[in-house]
Amino acid sequence: MKRKDLFREGFKSVFQFTFTKADEISEAIKEVWKEESDPKLNPKAKDKKKNRSKGSKDSLNKLKSKPTVVRKRKTRMFQTLSLPPGASSDFFSLCTGCNECIFACPYAVLFPVTDENQNQSFPHFDPNAKACHLCTDWPCISACPEEALLPYEVSDTTPKFGKAKLLKEFCINEKTGESTCNACFVTCPIEKTVKFKGNLPVFSLSSCTGCGLCVETCPSFPKAIQIKLFKN
Repeated sequence: MKRKDLFREGFKSVFQFTFTKADEISEAIKEVWKEESDPKLNPKAKDKKKNRSKGSKDSLNKLKSKPTVVRKRKTRMFQTLSLPPGASSDFFSLCTGCNECIFACPYAVLFPVTDENQNQSFPHFDPNAKACHLCTDWPCISACPEEALLPYEVSDTTPKFGKAKLLKEFCINEKTGESTCNACFVTCPIEKTVKFKGNLPVFSLSSCTGCGLCVETCPSFPKAIQIKLFKN
């Protein structure tokens, strides 16, 4: 007999024994269950059935008496996104979700995000994905019909979305040890906001708007700059 046939016959006999024993065990369990559940063979079975039925009804009544509480989880998106420029303190009560500011943005920065608690969408943007270009005429603010976005009263006033933070382990200058890249310095629209300490950029807390233009133009991957948003 070949070795392969020998193993096949051996496994066949083992499985045949297993199946036979399994059938015997199954039949034994059925007999025990029949004796336990049959009132003629076991007088206590009737009482157990009544108690079980009563317990099920009591549990069902308890469940019916408890009011169903639906808890809505606040979406995490609102914790990582920023409101449009000029957002008033009453923004969420004034904004109707008309999306006029979204259509007016020439750089397609704004997009609607649904708030599950209010069942309504509100405009937001993510400066770490697409930057606000700080338009001088603020078309998004001008387009708002409900005054949810208010114009800046002073010409040199700029919004404060957050602050740029350097992730130096991804910075090209950190990797080369030289002043190889200055994209964030060239792109920043606010004068004297980006300075260099050695060959690494430093961002001014007082003048940085968190617009995200430095992130958008950073050539590193992953990005060497991240906007830490202020709370809305």
